Amino acid sequence: METSLITSRSAFPPAQGGAQARLADAAKEFEAVFIAQMLSPLFNSVSTPEIAGGGKSEEFFKSLLQEAYAKAMADRGGFGIASHVRSTLIDIQSARSGVEGPKEMKP
Repeated sequence: METSLITSRSAFPPAQGGAQARLADAAKEFEAVFIAQMLSPLFNSVSTPEIAGGGKSEEFFKSLLQEAYAKAMADRGGFGIASHVRSTLIDIQSARSGVEGPKEMKP
């Protein structure tokens, strides 16, 4: 049985209100999922010594630890993906509504 990483939106605090805050939260959550996927091979490559146990409970703990690391990294800025995702979501939302969104400097 495989556990799912970042299974609920309750991983991050609820949005402070407004569409901009919800977009920022969604972008940060996306980055956390991305980071968790990037950490997966690292965690899978670490073997557990016989004395430390192993088994299903350790697999579950590893996934929780991986998820916690990913959230912490995303909260501290991560890889910078969240800002790009956020600006893209704003552009998409603006195009759908016919209103020009805020102009941000893009690299």
